[in-house]
Amino acid sequence: FFEAVHPENFGGGASLFATFTLIYLLFQGALAIDFKTLFESVKEATLLTALSFTFTVLVTMGLSIVLFDLSILLALLFGLIVGGTSSAVVIPLVSLLPLNKKHGSALMLESAISDVLCIVGAMTVINVILSGEVSGAVVFKDIISSFSLALIVGGLVGLFWTFTLFKFKNLRRAHVVTIAIVIALFVFVESPFVQASGAISALAFGLILGNSRTILALNKKRTQEEHAEIINVLSKSAQSFFSEISFFVKVFFFVYLGILMDFSNPIMFAVAGIIVFSIYMLRPLAVKLSHRNEQLDDYSRTSLEILIPKGLAAAVLVNITIQAGVPGAEILTTPILAIILISIVLTSVLVPLTNGGYFKGFTRI
Repeated sequence: FFEAVHPENFGGGASLFATFTLIYLLFQGALAIDFKTLFESVKEATLLTALSFTFTVLVTMGLSIVLFDLSILLALLFGLIVGGTSSAVVIPLVSLLPLNKKHGSALMLESAISDVLCIVGAMTVINVILSGEVSGAVVFKDIISSFSLALIVGGLVGLFWTFTLFKFKNLRRAHVVTIAIVIALFVFVESPFVQASGAISALAFGLILGNSRTILALNKKRTQEEHAEIINVLSKSAQSFFSEISFFVKVFFFVYLGILMDFSNPIMFAVAGIIVFSIYMLRPLAVKLSHRNEQLDDYSRTSLEILIPKGLAAAVLVNITIQAGVPGAEILTTPILAIILISIVLTSVLVPLTNGGYFKGFTRI
């Protein structure tokens, strides 16, 4: 607003920090998910993600064509960029809310899966716009390979680090080394050698470490005394340290997001508000369809309906779109950032209202 700081002053460091925020929050959030809860929620998380992502992309695409007169491909790119939910917002909120573990894990998984869908989908459309070549088989192959390879590599590295920490107890106090492993894992998985989703690999790594006690107990060759001594390789002090780092990166991410905002065109914010409202109105349908065989209580249903803020992935992708030289990409910057801001503010308002019992979900309005 006062033009004291400009986004370009941060240079390439801003995108690096945004990427670190994404992978770190996924890793730290996954530490709190146990395998039992994961297996119970993975089906509903996948279905909820697919439905909500599809509805969001379609409604954003349609409204952007009408309101901005965009081409079909550019409108599709717009929809894909804002199609997911923000891990940076959802994961911390889920950890604080008195939400059922199954539904909380589903929301966390949704944020991770939708980030991958946003990235893979947006990068594919960018390549199509720049090259003019379309291949549905290639897109499907990229999504499947991105998920599967990332899960395998992240899981294997997680197992290696779990057994390493178990054997060398002094390493358990070197918390920064674990963070370095997460970063190295992300770089390796994203490299041309693997070409998969670094974010999903970080999630898988965190899941393995968070369930290290269960994994180590699977060894039947240990004596009863040895089994009694098995503990989670990440101590309470380690988890506290990771939480403090999480708070640090979230604060700086939102400060940077505020710096990116351009308030010189209020019409763009009005249009963004229409898009956000439409997205939130369609969310209850996705929740209802994905949980049609389950009786949800009011609090769980409402939480599933409102925890869909946009954030990190969208902010990163809009910068990538501009850097790639996509024609007309400059038009997308302000409305996408406005959608991020409005959705986060709306979620921040609705969450305490829900906890106070004042808000019972869109389906009750």
